[in-house]
Amino acid sequence: MEATVTLTTVVSIFLLLLVGYAAKRFGALKADDTAVVNSILINLTLPAYIFVAAHNKPLVTSMIKAPAVGIVLQIAIMCAAYGAAKLLRLDRRTTGALMIVSAFGNTGYLGYPVVGAAFPGSKHAMLTAVMMDQFCMRIVITTLGVTIAASFAGTKSDWSNVIEFFRTPLFPATVLALALKDVDLPPLLMNSISYLAGGTVPLAMISIGLSLSVGSVKAYPAAIAVAFALKMVLMPALMLLALRLIDVTGTVQKVAVLEMAMPSAVFSGIIASRYGANGAFAAAVIFVLTLASVVWIPAVLMIIG
Repeated sequence: MEATVTLTTVVSIFLLLLVGYAAKRFGALKADDTAVVNSILINLTLPAYIFVAAHNKPLVTSMIKAPAVGIVLQIAIMCAAYGAAKLLRLDRRTTGALMIVSAFGNTGYLGYPVVGAAFPGSKHAMLTAVMMDQFCMRIVITTLGVTIAASFAGTKSDWSNVIEFFRTPLFPATVLALALKDVDLPPLLMNSISYLAGGTVPLAMISIGLSLSVGSVKAYPAAIAVAFALKMVLMPALMLLALRLIDVTGTVQKVAVLEMAMPSAVFSGIIASRYGANGAFAAAVIFVLTLASVVWIPAVLMIIG
């Protein structure tokens, strides 16, 4: 019964994604509205969500080990994507895009809602998700990811853009949440933050739906299949194996594996386009993998138990 409830909740979240996509298709919302939704998410609801997720939650050693392993795996997956691109004879711009979309997942906008639905009431789940998103994915994609996109496009990365993530409220919110996680705050303040955080799930999923675009799906079928295999199959499998080897078990292990199984991050497409990599190909990968995740993520949840 519990597994059924969990899967039902996860599927309900994905329906919000389809609502966002349908709203764009039928003209209720425009693709340009994504910028406003994302601004609200990045500057208001997500920082509040992260703060609530970390507050009064225990930080254990395994929550530090898991992101460290994730960083190593992201680098390994990028190397594998580079090799696959050589075999497929992709041009350098598409190679750079493939490396990024194969390594970096949607651990925030999609990961947070899914983890919250899959592990309700857990003391370790949401803080693990925050650690995986902020310290494993976001820091690496805004540094190494930007560098790869720029270098394979033959352009130079602007360091002011590389550190752009650190200027948003997301990272400071994470640091503040960890610093104050054991501090009892006034209920009035926590209630207000919680209400603000409550807008994250629907806004995040609608944002993803609005950002989906068919793009160049038909032009790169083999490369998209490689991205799916590397990002959503090989990466979580390697994460599971690696965490078992270093004795990271329980909820932390499950959440880390689930986060690594997330589809390509929407932000990876933004980076690809901004720094001259093949943005159209990146958008196509994000579209296909995100739609595939509607079925794939519940399947991963069943596999990890």
